[in-house]
Amino acid sequence: MDERILEKTLDIAEQFFGSQEHPDYIPITRESDQKFERINPNFMVYKLKDGEPISWILVLPTSLDLMNKFIKGDINERQLLDLTKPEEKFEALYLCSAFTVPEYRKQGYVIEMFKGVVKTIPLKDNFSLFAWPVTKEGRKLTEKLESVLGHKILIK
Repeated sequence: MDERILEKTLDIAEQFFGSQEHPDYIPITRESDQKFERINPNFMVYKLKDGEPISWILVLPTSLDLMNKFIKGDINERQLLDLTKPEEKFEALYLCSAFTVPEYRKQGYVIEMFKGVVKTIPLKDNFSLFAWPVTKEGRKLTEKLESVLGHKILIK
């Protein structure tokens, strides 16, 4: 990923999500970005307009065991990332986050990106999807994705 785009997405995401104020969240840092990259290089998908990031998503492919522990509350989001290891094919996909700058919202970018990423991450045939929607918009997006993908999304 282009360093300038990465820096810009990290800055905007931290302003919006405020991971530094929430010790259970995955930190929005270069270090966490590198952990995602080691697990699977297709973890982030983004859309540019005039060379600037306007929308992006993050996914974390992982195991069923870690997914179940996360959903039950036995581990937090930060631990989910820390405990996930690279695999040839993954059993579960965490729909970690989605963000679109306000002036470009409601144009279907996030749905389009999630549809594409499910096809690029190496997933086992009977994979599970899960999410932790922390906003009203996130809950609506999860419902829409379930319909569009035709796949149940488990919720924390």
